[in-house]
Amino acid sequence: MGRAASLLFAAHGAHVIIVDRNGEGADDTVAEIRRLGGSAEAHRVDLVDQNALDGFIDTFVRDDEVLDILFNHAGLPGPPAFQYDAESWYTCMAINVWVPMILTKRLLPQLRRSKSASIICTASIAGLRAVSFLPTYSASKAALIQFVKSAAQMLAAEGIRINAICPGATDTPALRRDLSDGTLNTTIEAIAASVPMKRMGTPQDMAHMALFLASDASSFMTGVAIPVDGGATA
Repeated sequence: MGRAASLLFAAHGAHVIIVDRNGEGADDTVAEIRRLGGSAEAHRVDLVDQNALDGFIDTFVRDDEVLDILFNHAGLPGPPAFQYDAESWYTCMAINVWVPMILTKRLLPQLRRSKSASIICTASIAGLRAVSFLPTYSASKAALIQFVKSAAQMLAAEGIRINAICPGATDTPALRRDLSDGTLNTTIEAIAASVPMKRMGTPQDMAHMALFLASDASSFMTGVAIPVDGGATA
């Protein structure tokens, strides 16, 4: 989803700054953007590592920088069921809640220099309704949605918008890796059958929503969590 959004944003004229712990994937995306005539750069950072995150921000962010769009997309699924312990719980909460919160805080000076700043966070329909087998993930995404709503109230008067995308079941390479045990096709078919539109979402579906929220087309929208889920939450 992050790759799809990066390509789409670049195609619409954005200079895209990719921050990811997967340096090879980030570099490949930058290369593709440049091949298509766009502008991008990549930074390899493990966002869960507070020292690495602080170091990136301190090194990269300049006082006169103008940032128009902050897309907080990085996330982790977290441990299933009751298999969580302190370490796995904190790691999930760190990447899904703390990282968007601290990036938003630290980059506010740059966002305030923009004439139409937009912050976008990737939440999940798991933050809107219970997902019984992912309690840690569901709790983290619900917390992220409430942060978005609260931050929107604080920033609205400054003209800075912040909204959340709540993807439903989405067919991504990560999902296919997790299901690479011989049940892939059967599981994909079962997931698709459970969605009212009878298909899974695509990374491009989520990227187009991100582009909408980043653009002036959504200029009167802030503090909302939008399901992109084929009707699942309906």
